[in-house]
Amino acid sequence: MAQDSNNLEQKFKYIINNLPEDKRNALFEKLRAMEPSERSNAVRKIVEAYDRNMAANPPRQVQRPVQRPVQQASAVRSDRRSGENRRPASNISQDDYRSTPAHKESRGRILAVIGILIVFCALCVGIKVFLGDKIEKFISTKTVNSTETAISASTSEVIPESVITTDPTEPEVTPVETLPTPTPIPLAADHPDLAGLVIVIDPGHQAEKSATSEKVADWLSKEKPGSTPGSVGAVTGIKEYELTLDISLKLKEYLEGCGATVILTREVNDVDITNQERALIAVNNNADIFIRIHADAANDGKSSGVRVFVPDSGAYKGSNISLGDILGNNVAEAIGLEFIGTKATDLYTGLNYANSVPSFQISLGLLSNSNDEAILVNEDNQIKICEAVSEFAAEFKQSDV
Repeated sequence: MAQDSNNLEQKFKYIINNLPEDKRNALFEKLRAMEPSERSNAVRKIVEAYDRNMAANPPRQVQRPVQRPVQQASAVRSDRRSGENRRPASNISQDDYRSTPAHKESRGRILAVIGILIVFCALCVGIKVFLGDKIEKFISTKTVNSTETAISASTSEVIPESVITTDPTEPEVTPVETLPTPTPIPLAADHPDLAGLVIVIDPGHQAEKSATSEKVADWLSKEKPGSTPGSVGAVTGIKEYELTLDISLKLKEYLEGCGATVILTREVNDVDITNQERALIAVNNNADIFIRIHADAANDGKSSGVRVFVPDSGAYKGSNISLGDILGNNVAEAIGLEFIGTKATDLYTGLNYANSVPSFQISLGLLSNSNDEAILVNEDNQIKICEAVSEFAAEFKQSDV
């Protein structure tokens, strides 16, 4: 097992060594953002794709043109000197034969061949002098195999489309830099103690719209798609589902650093998890707090601010609004946006089906507003959001809820 692991690592290092620097850095960025298990799977898939390509397209050997020695002319001359020139077996004399049409035709062919060979040799010398090493480079380029990587959608975000040079004999693997690891999220010196809390975080939306619909609530007839991609940044074009996952991953790490048990409803973008299923993850894990992370949009680019939504039904209907105000105020103050308020509603499936636990859906800002967007994509502000949520969780822990 250890040998397989070493072989996998050596092959991956060999592939990395042959990538252009910009492609290598892009790949490192993708791998750095992954969880360790996901990163290992991505590395294995890269190596497997490389092996498949090598098996399907074995490197070809360079076929050099064979130079034929020019010797016919000298051989003919030698034959003539020795008087051994071949001629038809007949009784004609040598002098008479030389005057025959057959002899003249044969002599003409020999001279033509000699002339062609002389011209060919002269052209080869001239081309070599004129082009120099360009011929060799061209031949070498044409005989090098390239690997067109074909990896599934889940790994197409990991490996860049590039040409990986293959060689009939792999060079000795030399040590290279280890894969960068994600930068740890710094904990505040006075971070709260959240030990004993179970917190479920739902990164809002997903890469593709769900193919199925679901009821908004058991008591309502209205149906909505199971999940959607969400909104898009006005300036950067960032997708809401990408931003919410990025912030949620940081939030998970930060809250775990404070001692809480944290569960994410999704850890990648390419999933299909309906809002009802996300709510049931919180319910089935007896969450102390269920927080749905969103970044919405408005019809105009001026609307701005942080808002919290809570279910208007369930066991915590009376206390959710006051707790939502604490969460919203903490986050808005941390990143410098206005807190619009907390609203109880039955519009959101993910809240309706989680009304048996304290549930909150926070809109961190509006991606349709360029200022809100700039704040939310900033990594320092994302860490401030983590700190603000941890303070909310600490206040929740001390409350009677």
